[in-house]
Amino acid sequence: MVSLLIRIVAVIAICCGLTMITSCSGGEKHTNDTDSVAVDSFHADNDIVMTIRSIIDAVRVNEPLDSAYYNYEGVLTDGVGRPLYTDLQGTPGEWDIDVLSPDEVVIRNVYLGDLFPDDLENYIIEQTDVRPTDQIASDEYDDDDEADLSVYDFGTGYLRFETRLGKTTNGLEGPLMSIRIVSKRKA
Repeated sequence: MVSLLIRIVAVIAICCGLTMITSCSGGEKHTNDTDSVAVDSFHADNDIVMTIRSIIDAVRVNEPLDSAYYNYEGVLTDGVGRPLYTDLQGTPGEWDIDVLSPDEVVIRNVYLGDLFPDDLENYIIEQTDVRPTDQIASDEYDDDDEADLSVYDFGTGYLRFETRLGKTTNGLEGPLMSIRIVSKRKA
């Protein structure tokens, strides 16, 4: 009976191994190369909420923000690995994370696309321990009809969402969003 179980397990392991070898060796070729490029151009583990949580945690413990650790340019995703937006070429939209100083980081979308800034802001607020009641009034851009600004006070710093309308040379419009995290040490 035990030898039968060992044989069954061995057969299952061989089948799994052959399946992995076939899929890794490219046994099936994609006929549409653009689909393959779009899928391979980002890593689904680059979750924006995890990134923001990490930065907020560093600010909370007065850890200087390090560009070697946080600077990044590429695709950021939601909690299930989907890109946050698609650019005008139909590929996953890229973001730039830039440490401006040991006390300040800015995250911004690089290209125009189908980004929904209000939905993204709500998602980030819901998934971090920053609460909607932490939103504060800001006089910055008070006269500016072109910027939409939300600022949240999370105790040791500020989480600021700013959205402006961007325009391409051929007239297409889309949101340009920046998410700024600033330690109160700097402010």
